[in-house]
Amino acid sequence: MTAVGAARCDSYERDVVAAAVAKAVAAACGLPIVAGKKVLIKPNLLSDAGPDSSATTHPEIVYAVCKMVLDAGGIPIIADSPGAGIVYTPRTLRRVYERSGITAAAADLGIEPSLDTEFSEISFPEGKVMKRFSIIRAATEADVIISVCKLKTHMFTGFSGAVKNTFGVVPGHDKAVFHSRFPKSDGFSEMLVDLNELIRPDFVVMDAVVGMEGNGPMGGEPKHCGYVFASSSIYALDVSAQRLIGMEPERIGTTAAAQRRGLLDLNSVEEVGDEVVPITDFALPPTYFVPQKNTWFRRMILSRLFQMGKVYAPAPHIVKEKCIGCRQCVRICPKKAVELREGKAVINLRNCIRCYCCHEMCQEKAIDLKRSLLGEALHKFVR
Repeated sequence: MTAVGAARCDSYERDVVAAAVAKAVAAACGLPIVAGKKVLIKPNLLSDAGPDSSATTHPEIVYAVCKMVLDAGGIPIIADSPGAGIVYTPRTLRRVYERSGITAAAADLGIEPSLDTEFSEISFPEGKVMKRFSIIRAATEADVIISVCKLKTHMFTGFSGAVKNTFGVVPGHDKAVFHSRFPKSDGFSEMLVDLNELIRPDFVVMDAVVGMEGNGPMGGEPKHCGYVFASSSIYALDVSAQRLIGMEPERIGTTAAAQRRGLLDLNSVEEVGDEVVPITDFALPPTYFVPQKNTWFRRMILSRLFQMGKVYAPAPHIVKEKCIGCRQCVRICPKKAVELREGKAVINLRNCIRCYCCHEMCQEKAIDLKRSLLGEALHKFVR
């Protein structure tokens, strides 16, 4: 059995969160030994959005984990490299920490989030699709790594949880390179598993109190889920969260890749602690679907749809009245398919690879995702 600690948590009040985190961690057999060690606390800080957006790990979850580490004699270091649309500098890191609420929460514990932007190249010959990664120094010099992730949907990978959170140890704009190199979600998911096998987070706590549904990880809507999860296995924890929101784990690229490599046994994942009641009305992203009848004919059609790529996949479209010309989408696009004209973003769909990086980083929700008429007809057919 691979244990995933589960605790009900219906608010972000400090005492309530602390009790839930402690319960989930205890159910998962406790934190690793941290006494006297440098412990990287790695939240999901996708952008400089505030905690009410549900795009980032709530600061009270980070506070609770840091306090547990301090109480156990560890030295917590809060660090992350936000999404690729944000320049990786001490100045922008400070802004992200402040606006996400991390700075204030850390100050209550006498901690200052790391502004170190140094990184190094790390060889990983065991990788299946990647043999080398650039990794931020906070991760390479940590004795223990605790991932403090957020439950969110993801337009490209389907789901954003523990495995995806590790992508934040890749510095700044280097993230966009991976989207260019792995334009399909299966390859990108294999890369994420390679990264996690290099980094090997020692423990993970998930903020699933309020998750993000719909067009995540930035453009979706907050959704009350009411849980904190914890585990020594990032892969198992993601499975529990996927089941909670009505996803089939084997249809999520990172989970399927971990299963193929023998890193995960779906049948051995078990929630311990509070009962986990699946959410029946959680809105999944339009890029995720399950055929109603898994007949041979539908499977054949489905495989052809994935090969059709741009014909079937939703494409990003600019909502001009919402676009403020911030250039986030221009900076993050791995194919340089976005430019600014007369203060508004314009997307060249011929060059677009449907990685949804632009949609992911747009805080104004000025990028919609739409299928072509043919793509929409095909989508209705296979649902």
